[in-house]
Amino acid sequence: MGASKHIAVLAGGYSGEADVSRRSAAMVMAHMDRARFTPYLVHIDPDGWWVEPSDSGTRTPVDKDTLAYTNAEGATVRADLAFVMVHGTPGEDGLLQAHLDLCGIPHTTASARVMATTFHKGWTTALLRDSGIAVARSVECMPTETWDETRQSEVVATLGLPCFVKPNESGSSIGINRVTSQDQLWPAVLEARQTGTSTVLVEALLKGREFTCGIVPNGKGDIQALPITEIVSHNDFFDYAAKYDGESHEITPASLNDRDVAALQRQAKAVYQTLHLQGMARVDMMMEEGGEPHVIEINTVPGFSAQSIIPKQAEVAGMDKTALISRLVDDAFRRHQA
Repeated sequence: MGASKHIAVLAGGYSGEADVSRRSAAMVMAHMDRARFTPYLVHIDPDGWWVEPSDSGTRTPVDKDTLAYTNAEGATVRADLAFVMVHGTPGEDGLLQAHLDLCGIPHTTASARVMATTFHKGWTTALLRDSGIAVARSVECMPTETWDETRQSEVVATLGLPCFVKPNESGSSIGINRVTSQDQLWPAVLEARQTGTSTVLVEALLKGREFTCGIVPNGKGDIQALPITEIVSHNDFFDYAAKYDGESHEITPASLNDRDVAALQRQAKAVYQTLHLQGMARVDMMMEEGGEPHVIEINTVPGFSAQSIIPKQAEVAGMDKTALISRLVDDAFRRHQA
């Protein structure tokens, strides 16, 4: 690749996932191959974009159009590529990608159009269902809708109880509630709306074992399904506390027969290809006993912190964090040059 490339590792964002994003970005910074790349951390906050150079410890403004900043020696450092670790908005909803694409800055995620589509749970579910990929039964509640007792009863009759109420545009299980009685349904919808989401998705409960599979570039222009992880949550479902506060037990590799491993990996790959994802992604699925995997969540900027699943799956596959990060950077450069 020639001279060392400057990699802007983007962290923070404007959602409740900003803290998780910063942890993920710190892990990327710690494990990036310094023999090949020169990374610097760019904070994206509501009050501005800034870099915290290791040599000064002070906030330095970043030029949003180039991701460039002036270092302590007075030299301008300009990004050759953006490593996106911003969870939620603007990193997973396409806003950041649209900006980077307009500015001609390569990045490690899918296009703005794909990111915007997959950030919306209802749109994603509809696309997967239309493509023949198994998903849970669901009903959407539009922003202008008010569900009276009759409509609530219809939704419960359609989906059954328990069911899940989810903001259509939120990650890390923020704003999700498990509803066990009809009188909990409308309050859960109102709570989901408070996340700023445009619409709310109500999904039927899928019974079975929960698994997740990471998909990454294979370094040869194709994709690789990582080993399967089983998620055993101590809570009612794999919520924020289960994901980030240690209230779940994750088993990698999952205890499964070869047929079920292949089915889960095949389904994850199908989701990745159907939705035109790029870079690193994770597909969460529910495997009903004797049935096919049902897709329950897509993560287009999955976590990369010490608690995160994909680095653990990669390690089981014989790939350390540095090798995985290098593969993601190389793949992004390859796609940009294609």
